[in-house]
This record gives sequence, structure tokens and C-alpha cells, in this order.
Amino acid sequence: MPACARCGGRICKGETACFNCQMPVVEEKSRAQVNLGRFRILLDIMFYGCLALTAASLFFDFGFRTAMTAAASLVLRLVRISASEMSESKG
Repeated sequence: MPACARCGGRICKGETACFNCQMPVVEEKSRAQVNLGRFRILLDIMFYGCLALTAASLFFDFGFRTAMTAAASLVLRLVRISASEMSESKG
């Protein structure tokens, strides 16, 4: 059980404030959760970039085939959903 920073009282899971001194509880994220959140943001950028390439490949012939960029968008979407579920706290 974590302890209150101000009075040292025990804080149970799910409490939003210390029972003794009423100090709000700040929930700290682990290093893994922070890294997964950053990875999810990177996947968002890559996904929307790939969608833009898919739309552009419909109108312009610049080297990327439409089927290839659409498949990459689908794969990035699935990875993005998985990363989103992993970055959520389990509780």
C-alpha cells in the first residue's frame, strides 16, 4: 500500500484523497505505461500518414501502389488498437 506524502497515512487502492489529511492522491504512471503511450502516439502519426499516402496513390502515380498502402494502413490500425489496449491501466 502506498503512503500519503503529507501525513504518512496508508492509501487504499481506488481512493482519490487521503483519509487523514484529505490531500489529493496523484497517480503515478510506470515507465512502461509512459513508453506505451509514446509508442501509441507514434503509431497514430504513422497511421494517418499512411492513410494520406493511400489517398494520394489513388490520384497520382508516384511509386506506391494503392493496395500496398491500404494494406499498410490496415496493419498499422491493428497495431494501433493493440498498443492502445496495452497502454490502458488494468484495474
